[in-house]
Amino acid sequence: MAGVEKLKERILEEARAQAEANIKRAQEEASKIIAAAQNDADAKKAQILEKAKNEAVDVKKRLKAMAELEARKKKLQARQEVVDEAFNKTLEKLNSLPDKEYEEIISRMVVSSIESGSEEIILSPRDKQRISAGFIEGINKKLSQRGIDGKIRLSEETKNISGGFILKSGNIEINNSFEAVIRMKREEVEAEVIKALF
Repeated sequence: MAGVEKLKERILEEARAQAEANIKRAQEEASKIIAAAQNDADAKKAQILEKAKNEAVDVKKRLKAMAELEARKKKLQARQEVVDEAFNKTLEKLNSLPDKEYEEIISRMVVSSIESGSEEIILSPRDKQRISAGFIEGINKKLSQRGIDGKIRLSEETKNISGGFILKSGNIEINNSFEAVIRMKREEVEAEVIKALF
């Protein structure tokens, strides 16, 4: 659970770090859209007034409502892009941590996920090269300290994940890749990320 909490903290950190630059950009875009729509509405109003003053009010209202709706859509789209970017940056940062720190996070996640102590760990090809020789031994030692018979082993198999691991027990595989963990936790923390960003 410590690894998941750390992921949650990292997501919030990344969201705050991205917020300042991205919020300003989103607000500027929304302001430009509203300003352009207002200019368009005013120009059309002037043309219509020549033909029929009664129609001008209705057209302006329709154009303004459409412009506001379009601006709201653009603002929501920009907001969603900022949130997506925050989660993507978090995943990138996790995967680019220094090897030692990265290995510690994976180790904590593995230890907290173990049930029997005889599971197999499947890594990405990159992570398989990246982890130290004593990685599995360290996990088994931590499991033994928790009273679990530590017989974890590293699988010969690899999976196409950017980071994290797959825990295999018999025919059952539990996806603990960073992508899967972030995807599962996203609904839980997305409201907090949006609050931090906006």
